[in-house]
Amino acid sequence: MEANAAEAVQPKEAEEERQEPVSKKKKKITKGKVIIAVFIVTMLIYPLARFGVMWGYVNVRALYTSFTRYDLLTDSNVFVGFLQYKVLFQRLATDEYTQHTIITSVLYFFVTCGISLPLSIVFAYLLFKNVPGGAIYRVIFYLPSIMPIAVLTMTFKYSFGSSGFVDQILHSMGIKDLPLWWGDSTITPIMVFAYCIWAGLGLNVVLFSGAMSRVPKEILEYNRLEGVGFGRELVQIMLPCVWPTFVTTFMLGMTSVLTVFLQPFFLMDSSSTTPFNTCTISLYIFNNYATPAQGPYLAAFGLFCSAVFVPIVLGSRWFLNRFFKDVGY
Repeated sequence: MEANAAEAVQPKEAEEERQEPVSKKKKKITKGKVIIAVFIVTMLIYPLARFGVMWGYVNVRALYTSFTRYDLLTDSNVFVGFLQYKVLFQRLATDEYTQHTIITSVLYFFVTCGISLPLSIVFAYLLFKNVPGGAIYRVIFYLPSIMPIAVLTMTFKYSFGSSGFVDQILHSMGIKDLPLWWGDSTITPIMVFAYCIWAGLGLNVVLFSGAMSRVPKEILEYNRLEGVGFGRELVQIMLPCVWPTFVTTFMLGMTSVLTVFLQPFFLMDSSSTTPFNTCTISLYIFNNYATPAQGPYLAAFGLFCSAVFVPIVLGSRWFLNRFFKDVGY
């Protein structure tokens, strides 16, 4: 009887020993889930709060402001319906300054996506093919991207003019009649565009160089055996392989229509943007937001430009993604 009782107690003790590690594992798993949940919530608080304030509140406030008019007597905005949009359409039709601002901003799309982006692909491909001095060229291309824009614009601006080295070099070559680089309605916008091309190459070259470095070497060896030239390899082989990177940089380039303002602001002071056709949409809003009375019209102007341009950006992205599928390798 005592032996049977001992045998009955032993299985119970063994079962308790088996259950104890299981309960400890459950506690560890539960504790781990709590830690992960707290970490995720903590990491999401700041971006969600920033998105709610900097995008949600700002856009809702701008939308409401665009339907108001500033009342000087009450120092508040009064709802007036579509009055600001009527004024905007009138200026778009008759005001030359507003028209030049829109045209100049749209030209940044062609400068960024039509000139700077193709040049970045070509230079990245040359660096990828290990041209002599490729490491030095990579530093030269990327250096403008890490320098402060104020220093970079000042360096570029004062390189041209009577005291700049560019004019001295041209004079030494026998060219005497030089244009007024920063005081002509035709030359000055081109100079600002040239700066944007020069300063914007570095980051794109680095992005495309990184994308091209992921292309399998077997493809390149096959191209060499088949006698594929550089031009054909770049257009028919490399470009489809880096197409997702191309689409991303193309979209970022399109947004320059609405976002560029520091480049012309630093190159041309705010008082000289009007006569030389260097003002952009963002710079127009920045320069004119001096008093609360300007706020409603500028809100309407910004929202109108966004409402017109955002569908174009999304449509362009859909159109570009139809050319090549995402390549996996």
